[in-house]
Amino acid sequence: MSIANTCTTSTESQLAAISDLMVLLGSTASSSGLDLALTGASDWVERHITNSLNGHIRRHVIRETVAGSGSQHLMLSRTPIRKVARMFDATDTCEATEYCSTDFRIDDEDAGFIALTNDAGFDWDAVWQYNISRYPRPSAVQKRWLVLYEAGWVRNETSSTCSAWLATSTGRTLPFDVERAVLLKAAEFAGGSATGIKSMTVGPLSVNFGSEQQDEVAKLLTPYRRIV
Repeated sequence: MSIANTCTTSTESQLAAISDLMVLLGSTASSSGLDLALTGASDWVERHITNSLNGHIRRHVIRETVAGSGSQHLMLSRTPIRKVARMFDATDTCEATEYCSTDFRIDDEDAGFIALTNDAGFDWDAVWQYNISRYPRPSAVQKRWLVLYEAGWVRNETSSTCSAWLATSTGRTLPFDVERAVLLKAAEFAGGSATGIKSMTVGPLSVNFGSEQQDEVAKLLTPYRRIV
């Protein structure tokens, strides 16, 4: 899999607005520190959701090879799918057959499923070996399907005319829970508290509530986490 394009500025790649972070912290002036905190929080949330250092939830154009599993669907790794532009039945595009846009459809954009319009399904792309009989090599598949598609969330409605984007829809798709999680994590990075009291001392007893904010962030992101 490779990222074919992002076509976004550093500000557009942030998953929340710095003005909202300032309100959350009660700050009256912007600063480079808050900008860095917001960028770091966006990256943290992205890694948390995708369970990967290289995962992406922000809008990207992706070139990916996937294997057929003998089911009705191919499952792409980046979601939600915004548009599938091209699909080939082999990775060598000079030799492969390219499917027309009317030959396939997005069946479930959040799950990453695409299907053929004739519902023929996709053969199991196992690597076969031969001894006395033919048998599939354990855990070995050929990723022969090549798909070019756009996936990920968009925070702000935009009229961007970047020619590299595949989808023409410009509306917001980022869940508000994810945006709030970014703001809470950015507040933590900036050294503020967005969830009230973080510690309390009564006589000789000291209690630290520092994990409360992370728990709230994790709770907000739980429905969106991906198991890989």
